[in-house]
Amino acid sequence: MTQEGNLDNNPDISLEDLIKLKQYSLTDDEKNKILLKIIKKQLVHAKNNNRHISNFFEKQNIDIGSITSIDDVPPLPIQMFKYFDLATCPKDQIVKILKSSGTTTNLPSKVPLNKNTTLNQVKALNSILSDYIGKKRRIFLVIDHEGINDPTLELSARTAGVRGLSIYSKKIHYLLKEENGKLILNLPVINELLDGYEDEEVYVFGFTYIIWSTFYEQIIKKNIRFKFKDVKIFHSGGWKKLVEQQVSKEFFSKEIAKIFGTDMKNVYDFYGMAEQNGIIFVDCEYANKHIPNFSQVIVRDIQTLKPCKINEPGIIEVMSILSDSYYSQAILTEDIGYLIGIDDCACGRKGRYFRFKSRVERAEIRGCGDTFREK
Repeated sequence: MTQEGNLDNNPDISLEDLIKLKQYSLTDDEKNKILLKIIKKQLVHAKNNNRHISNFFEKQNIDIGSITSIDDVPPLPIQMFKYFDLATCPKDQIVKILKSSGTTTNLPSKVPLNKNTTLNQVKALNSILSDYIGKKRRIFLVIDHEGINDPTLELSARTAGVRGLSIYSKKIHYLLKEENGKLILNLPVINELLDGYEDEEVYVFGFTYIIWSTFYEQIIKKNIRFKFKDVKIFHSGGWKKLVEQQVSKEFFSKEIAKIFGTDMKNVYDFYGMAEQNGIIFVDCEYANKHIPNFSQVIVRDIQTLKPCKINEPGIIEVMSILSDSYYSQAILTEDIGYLIGIDDCACGRKGRYFRFKSRVERAEIRGCGDTFREK
């Protein structure tokens, strides 16, 4: 097994083992065997602890014991988080409800989290980020306003993104502020960074559309450029609006890299969602998104839901073993993507790697709601 750590002789590899293991070190076959064993146990738990999930399994005549392939794990349509309570733990154990932005409809997804799931998600995200920025704490720059991280606010996907990526921070600076309902440059903070942070290692996070439409436009007008010892920039979401403005991913990375005085290879786009919090699929230097040890991605045909071949576009399904408070094991998203390859990316990371293409137009998987309703 190509890894750091000793899992070869352990027949019962745990989630904790997979988090501690060097990420992206397992081949696709190695990972699938491990995940399938864990997921089948988790499916039993989910079915026994949520009547909607039980209906979902029964109406599709799914026998958990007969599942022999990762491809056969039943994917839950992501829309179901908008309409059903999918908690698989007692209500008194739920410590927070994460809500998505609800961009496809006016209804946000509601994702119930208990302490164990939340802790797993934090550990998992920590292990992913360490592969890209190392384990040393850095100055964290947030391209958003400070209020987005107000602990009294409802936990939104935007808030979760900031809190999640703050795990490596030794100090946080917010590069924007809210004034009269609008986001503007936080010039006192920016001037402080310009004056005394040249020798600092920093990492940056913001939502793609906010970075481009607000931060970039204003920073360019003021001709501001940063200079740091080392900088890593992470961003996600909002690509649809940038595509409409004919802003390519390459142009975005090139321009943002100039602002922060770094190479565009240090600008990392990642794919993630509220329903699979704790997992982000980050670009490597070849613009391919990689899948960590405790997750898997299947691309399915939009009509048949059968797994697609390499380079064949389909609906992205995201699998995770991080949660015991809701059904995270296989979630069919509203996004289109395609696998690029398996175990052979030039960056050296093992496993499948893929690219995001677009949102599904009028995303609604056929009859998915009926499999959840009472008989």
